[in-house]
Amino acid sequence: MAKRGFQGAVMRGFGARVHDAVVTGTEQLAPHFLRVRFSSTTLFDDADPGPTAYLRFWVPDPDDPDTEHQRGYTFSEADTEEGTFAVDFVLHEPAGPASVWAKHAEPGSTISITSFGSKQFTVPDELPAGYLLIGDSASIPAINSIIDVLPHDVAVEVYLEQHDDADLLIPMSDHPLMNTHWVPRLGPTSLAAAIEDRDWSNWKAWAGTESKALKHLRTRLRDDFGFPKSEVYAQAYWFHGRAMGTYRSNNTAEPEPTIDEAPPAPQPTRSSRGSWQAESGGKLIGTLRNTFVAAGALQALITLIQLAPFVLLTELARRMLDGAPESQLWTIGIWAIGLMGAGTLLAAALSFWLHTVDAQFERGLRTQLLSKLAKLPLGWFDDRDSGQVKRVVQDDTLSLHYLVTHAVTDAVAAVVAPVAVLIYLFTVDWRLALLMFVPILVYVVTTVIMVVQSGNKTAQAMRWADRMSSEAGAYLEGQPVIRVFGGAAASTFRARLREYIEFLDGWQRPFSNKKSLIDLATRPATFLLLITVTGTALITSGSMQPTALLPFLFLGTTFGARLLGLGYGLGGLRGGMLAARRIGVVLDEPELDTRESDSAPPRHASSVEFDRVCFSYRPVSP
Repeated sequence: MAKRGFQGAVMRGFGARVHDAVVTGTEQLAPHFLRVRFSSTTLFDDADPGPTAYLRFWVPDPDDPDTEHQRGYTFSEADTEEGTFAVDFVLHEPAGPASVWAKHAEPGSTISITSFGSKQFTVPDELPAGYLLIGDSASIPAINSIIDVLPHDVAVEVYLEQHDDADLLIPMSDHPLMNTHWVPRLGPTSLAAAIEDRDWSNWKAWAGTESKALKHLRTRLRDDFGFPKSEVYAQAYWFHGRAMGTYRSNNTAEPEPTIDEAPPAPQPTRSSRGSWQAESGGKLIGTLRNTFVAAGALQALITLIQLAPFVLLTELARRMLDGAPESQLWTIGIWAIGLMGAGTLLAAALSFWLHTVDAQFERGLRTQLLSKLAKLPLGWFDDRDSGQVKRVVQDDTLSLHYLVTHAVTDAVAAVVAPVAVLIYLFTVDWRLALLMFVPILVYVVTTVIMVVQSGNKTAQAMRWADRMSSEAGAYLEGQPVIRVFGGAAASTFRARLREYIEFLDGWQRPFSNKKSLIDLATRPATFLLLITVTGTALITSGSMQPTALLPFLFLGTTFGARLLGLGYGLGGLRGGMLAARRIGVVLDEPELDTRESDSAPPRHASSVEFDRVCFSYRPVSP
């Protein structure tokens, strides 16, 4: 078996499956751009070849066939039923291992591949004003896959960095509203400087360029144009002067042009910053920012107060065994009861205050939202189904309730409590405290594996839920017609429901073992077993005092619940922010344009005149 190093071992540990692909043919699309076609009988059991989805190829090193390098390539073609696909290789000079392999690929050649970590581009329900796509020859396959799925009424601006005259010959997908700009590379800043100085409000940016050029692109998009982080996808597709992760020798590497060798790269000009609907959520809850900060600080203090009685009870038990005076025992016991009561009262007061704030906030928000819906044009409702409207009016406002009243406090408590407990337990006995990390590590690694293997399925599940909510509503509303005239609508609904169940089953069933492992790792009984077995061994060997076991029995067994609380708290924060964004976008929608007439109409109008009248739901598509 070829050596794949630490990276290969990590990928296998996270559940990456390696498949064999057989070359079925090649096609020279440009002098330095080669399409290689493959077949694989097992790849599409794992891979979903959507837009920008990619494969990791394990390419043999030309100088050491026993060593393989990992390199990602985007799907250019795919037929999941036939098990065939294609990827495009840029044939670099001097050639790296991938270029060398591609040049010599012929029908019958085999290579190992995996789809581990692949992410897809998805067109959101709320379309942006346009898409800014930035790349070069290496990322053209990904850019083409994006262009192919974009609606024809969305503006597209493409900026491509030119490294070779033959780059212009690489085939590009077509789009009716697309403008393509080729930018000769004069240095790492030239591509960023070439981006048009304009208002990019409500555009999304996708960038897959060389690493140094990407660094300057990020800065320009953020600082000059104001692109929020959520509206930019930026990933380096290759590194200038490297071949497959290895630096090329100084004799063969293509140097960056200097001032003496080429004209200096143009400097970007300062542009007026745009505004984005993606920032609407932040503005919506901006009035609550001070409330969140105060609630987080108070919750941290309350969490420490609630933990203090357990520490005191441990000290109480230790002094009882040591035969301390009764007065000391009463003092410690009273302090423990007092702090326990204070923690309970403070937690109740904090919860009451946050619920009061939330009631006032939601009342104003619902009033504002319903008033806004009454003023939106009918086209806004035509572009959305009932499920999407219901989600904004009902589900998203409920998500904001959890965000305001519980998410921040739950997340803070879930972070502060384990950290404080671990610090205390390490002061008692570092060996037993270190053991607490075993189930924690199992929980974290298993959760990360599930997230990575889920890929885009989480977003797909959200879209499925919206779709089924709409179809269920339509199915119930149509019951009088369905019962009288037959079941066409009913059979359609049942088919959709079956597809949804199959999607959930295919997504979640492979995780059943991992979920069982997480459940086992976070159970109090698991921590209790580790503590008692290891603690007993340490006590019987004389290396730990029996009373040192008490803090672990009081506090160590609660780690599992605290880990789950952290997941729920962070999930609630994320869900609440997404809900705030969707509500904020609706509140920022332009309303119907109404105005009073300047003069009274004639009593006997005899004609209607249209003068320079136009109509559109989207500004770029009249």
